[in-house]
Amino acid sequence: MMINKSAVFFLPIVLSLCILHICYPGFMSYDSIQMLEEARSSVRGGIFPTAPVYVLRFFDITGHGPTLMIQVQNFILLFSVTLVLRILKVGLITSTISLFALVAMPTVIGCMLVLWKDVTLTALIMLSLTIIFWASQAIKNDIFYKIAKWLALLSLMVGTLVKFNAITSTVIISIYWLSVFYKNKNFQYRFAAFFIIVISMIASNKIINGYSFPNFQKLETNNILYGVMANDLIGISGWSRVSLIPFDLINSAHTPKVPISDIDKIYSSLGSAVMYENNVKLGNIVTIFPEKYRTEDIINAWLTGVFTHPMAYISYRFDLFSEIIGAKTYGTYEPTHFNRIDENKFGIKFQERHITDFTLKYIEWASNVFFGKPWFIFLISFIAVLFIIKNPSIPTQVKMFSFYSFAAAFLYIIPFLLVTLSGEVRYSFTAIVLSSNSIFAWIFGKNPSLSLK
Repeated sequence: MMINKSAVFFLPIVLSLCILHICYPGFMSYDSIQMLEEARSSVRGGIFPTAPVYVLRFFDITGHGPTLMIQVQNFILLFSVTLVLRILKVGLITSTISLFALVAMPTVIGCMLVLWKDVTLTALIMLSLTIIFWASQAIKNDIFYKIAKWLALLSLMVGTLVKFNAITSTVIISIYWLSVFYKNKNFQYRFAAFFIIVISMIASNKIINGYSFPNFQKLETNNILYGVMANDLIGISGWSRVSLIPFDLINSAHTPKVPISDIDKIYSSLGSAVMYENNVKLGNIVTIFPEKYRTEDIINAWLTGVFTHPMAYISYRFDLFSEIIGAKTYGTYEPTHFNRIDENKFGIKFQERHITDFTLKYIEWASNVFFGKPWFIFLISFIAVLFIIKNPSIPTQVKMFSFYSFAAAFLYIIPFLLVTLSGEVRYSFTAIVLSSNSIFAWIFGKNPSLSLK
């Protein structure tokens, strides 16, 4: 029996409430605490986008911090997945099992317990993808079709603002949006529309994440790329066995370098946060930045390091990326916030529950077996896309949905190969959820008459 309309809402409501019960009032890491602090005072900008702060400010009207926002974004995400299963005409029992299977992935449940931007972004992208998929076989003159058209685009636009790196994924989905809602238009029209959408995404990011509202004051500059370059120099040094730390200033004598043995003591494939912590514990034995350095010095040192030791740079970036996709021979770095809630000035504390301890132990176990690792999900989804494309019994709408979901997942995760400070496996959360669409389409997508009737 096909999943009924009430179950489309019932399943995600129940499951999202169960997740909330596990983490109530919601796990909060350092950046979550900072986001709440800015939501209750004023935004600052910097390496964190301000859009999620405004979203949290809206949901914090109850004064319960992360609770309402976690519940809403988890519901939207689970609702979108359930709706995909309904479009594919999956039965109620099978849909329930599929939903539980997705949530049971350690990186998925691990992120959904925490007030993280990753979940906000993924919920918006999934909602947009699902709406477009629905519209690909809906009645074109239906009022819901017209509403869906702009709701899908709005979700993409807001999603682009939630994380600085989201645009690589939202741009490809905008092509899917155009191919469905403007499929009868000529190429020139769709290209012009695509150009306008991309420019709007970039411009809105510059404005919303660059200025505070309503006073419209310019916020702190995002200097994260310079941090990435500085950490790359540590990695290059470790892999090349030639110390580049501290880096040289332009037009200055070479700065005395930190011994490789000291760099080895702080180096970690988990990246910036762990290396910083290791350095502090050892009494800051590695000084990365020379005195009176400028951003031009960081760029020059990074370019010199990359071109002088290209293989060391590639090795370091792959070392970091392998942590993100769980491709290490040892256990995966825990994909959730095991501290529950960091110390904060808001008096938000976590009350231990048996179900919480059980869930975290499960995450720790599942993240260390092959089927709980991101790379395994990516491999299965890639195989699924290949089989879907070659299978003539799968409708074109399903093929398009599968392809664009996988493309969005791929284009989201692959930039982490080059630009990231840390090797945290939670960064793969968005890609795991998006690529799961291809797996669902592979398993359930052979029905020749897909609709929401």
